[in-house]
Amino acid sequence: MKRLSLLILLLVLSIGASAQAQRAFQFRISVPNPALGFGLEAELQRNLVALLYGDLVFRGPAVLVGGELLFKPDLGQFDRDLRGVSPYIGGGVGVGFGGGAADAGLTLDFGIEFAVDRSTGLFVGWQGIYYFDGFVGSRAILGASFR
Repeated sequence: MKRLSLLILLLVLSIGASAQAQRAFQFRISVPNPALGFGLEAELQRNLVALLYGDLVFRGPAVLVGGELLFKPDLGQFDRDLRGVSPYIGGGVGVGFGGGAADAGLTLDFGIEFAVDRSTGLFVGWQGIYYFDGFVGSRAILGASFR
């Protein structure tokens, strides 16, 4: 019953955030377990971003969906030479579906995004997933953001 409640909560949050997420979308690739995904970003405050994502994990196959809150300042506000460089850190909730079961857990993310131009950015980051059943996983994420 707890998993169903968590799934419903994630669904409601994803619908609300995707209605608000007209700011940016991203294409994501992750390793060492190869996955291809899509994400939606919405800027909540000046340095605060909400991220919803869904990744198709090819090992299994499985699907990982989640939502995160990221602190993502543009370093150009502190030093003009660093304009377009945005480190980020944050976390949220993720749910993995695969093999007939759903596993939920907390996620922790950090990385850096580089602006190529006004509407495109490239990012590299790390995500740790700490499932409630005790399993711990991590992955590197590479991708592009389009605004």
